[in-house]
Amino acid sequence: MTSRPEKADSSASTLVSFRIAPPQWLTDQRFQALLAFFRKYPKTADELAFFTSGTHAPLTPQENLKRADRLSKLMALVRRDGMSAGINILATMGHHEENLESSLDEPWQRVVDPQGRESRGSYCPAGVELLEYTRKVYAGLAEASPDFIWIDDDVRLAGHLPITYTCFCQPCVQRFSKKAGRNLTRDSLVTAFSSGSLEERLLLRGQWLQHNRETINNLFGVIEETVHRVHPRLPLGFMTGDRFYEGYDFANWAKTLAGPQASVVRWRPGGGFYSDESLLGLIEKAHDIGRQVSRLPAHVKVIQSEIENFPYDLLRKSVETTVIEAAAHMAAGTTGTAFNVLSQRDNPLDEYEPMLHRIQRAKGFYRTLQAELGRTPVTGMWPAWSRDTFSANNIDGQWLERGDAVGTLRKSYVLGEIGIPLCYSQTSAVATILAGPSVLAFKTQELRQIFAGGVLMDVSAWNALDRLGLASWTGVQPSQRYERDAIEVLAKHSINGRFGGWSRDCRQSFYWREDAYNLDPQSAGVAVLAQLTDYSGRDLGPSMTAFENELGGRVVVMGYFPWTQMHSLAKATQIKAVSQWLSRDRLPALVESFAKVQIWARETGPGRIACVLLNASLDPLEKLTLRFRETFKEFDWLTIDGEVSRLQPALAADSRGFFRTPGLKPWGIYLLRARA
Repeated sequence: MTSRPEKADSSASTLVSFRIAPPQWLTDQRFQALLAFFRKYPKTADELAFFTSGTHAPLTPQENLKRADRLSKLMALVRRDGMSAGINILATMGHHEENLESSLDEPWQRVVDPQGRESRGSYCPAGVELLEYTRKVYAGLAEASPDFIWIDDDVRLAGHLPITYTCFCQPCVQRFSKKAGRNLTRDSLVTAFSSGSLEERLLLRGQWLQHNRETINNLFGVIEETVHRVHPRLPLGFMTGDRFYEGYDFANWAKTLAGPQASVVRWRPGGGFYSDESLLGLIEKAHDIGRQVSRLPAHVKVIQSEIENFPYDLLRKSVETTVIEAAAHMAAGTTGTAFNVLSQRDNPLDEYEPMLHRIQRAKGFYRTLQAELGRTPVTGMWPAWSRDTFSANNIDGQWLERGDAVGTLRKSYVLGEIGIPLCYSQTSAVATILAGPSVLAFKTQELRQIFAGGVLMDVSAWNALDRLGLASWTGVQPSQRYERDAIEVLAKHSINGRFGGWSRDCRQSFYWREDAYNLDPQSAGVAVLAQLTDYSGRDLGPSMTAFENELGGRVVVMGYFPWTQMHSLAKATQIKAVSQWLSRDRLPALVESFAKVQIWARETGPGRIACVLLNASLDPLEKLTLRFRETFKEFDWLTIDGEVSRLQPALAADSRGFFRTPGLKPWGIYLLRARA
């Protein structure tokens, strides 16, 4: 073991990391060129994380240890250049079938899907042989004396190509059967997930999610014990995506990785956004990351978002997209970023210099975001979800064949596109969004608390609530369903303001088919916010309602295209007014302008707010009007290029809390700091 002083890990020293593929360090020539590449732009990278392999099935123990031994020497050279250096093991159990001929090939249990199919590149994480392999490999990595070890996101139970959901091998099913107190086979277990009463289905599915949590946690226990026996307190990190099927047990996994000495734990939340083909994917990934960060305990300070430009061709994803993405992830909750953007081949890195130069220019902005935002929670409307949301998928069909609960949850983040601040946890919510059948994953007491506040919901959520016998809290009942030709007309109501009588036609007969519903009021207190009509002008009844229930809560139900085609002036303005009404005017900040601007709001201290604004459009904005809950006197405007301006509030006499910003570039990202 190479001895060196123990060094504390801190978010301040790990703002920008780069992940380095093996072809860039396996030979002396490429490694020296790698160091020279970073020397051209000093202090851009705070650390380098070296991948153990470039393909996605596990390496043999011998090859892993050989590479760890080489890295032990190279990391010392990286530290001489002022950067930390660590190891990222790409495959512990294996991602999927790739380069099988040169990878670990043992007669050990592979992961198995519900139909009994295997992924030959991924081993069962609960297998005795895999656990012993893990001990041997991680001991060797720790012996190399890195500053940290990253566990990659192959440690998961969904998405091991060519199969999806695992692990249904015989030993795993037997262990689960014992826990559940039932005699199950793979086939009978899969059948039972979608059989019996609603309560029975939810119970068994919830037990399976708990089984998945424990499977991963047991593997982490082996890793922690192994590594810290060699190097006490060596920081361990884990890379994740949205882990609904695995049970989203981040807090417990972090505790296990910290071990009995409470060592530093790092996290790298990520998701799929690899090219410029759909720029809104940048924001969708930021929301995925926000959910992940919200499940991390406060002691996890080093949270580096995964910036993945796979397969690393520069013209697929622009330099500007890459640096904006990192800032958006920090807006959603991370404290730093890990760039996986350089070549995966043994080619020179000259073509990537524009990338490194742009990151260097943006680093000051990242540092400001890190210092200003830290781990303070994002505040706003909460698209409700729980660790058990996955259990509500396809409740009346085959469980693992449809993801309607998780899928509809993701759709509901569309409210952010029209300037409504969203958040990622209930504790920082001013009102709740209930989308789809995920309602079924909440306990009655949890729902009672939710409905005592403000709730925006769709008919699918209403149906789920009705199955639980709680639909009276909404004041309405869906009745007639319309498959085509329905049009929404905003009612004459104070919430709709001047847009009463304006209409929205989502063209049900085209590709984006979605049923529309009439909502029958069940109480005299129900207000109608929108009606349905058709092309002949017939009145088809209410399609959007507002109600104050016996719990003291406010509820708005939407029966017409609730999470799509909200981008018109009338609809966007209505939904903003609805959000204010539901929150009882507690939204911390709101984009008052009609603009496609995503806002992340953090209340960073008494009388202080920090908002990150992203113009998610190719249209420039000459100005933007925001509405704040509080009145602020001092404003700072910061750009990603390091420009800082002190702005003067320009409040109209009758517009308490309104503020006008400078212009926003197309797909420009900014930080606004305000103080009372």
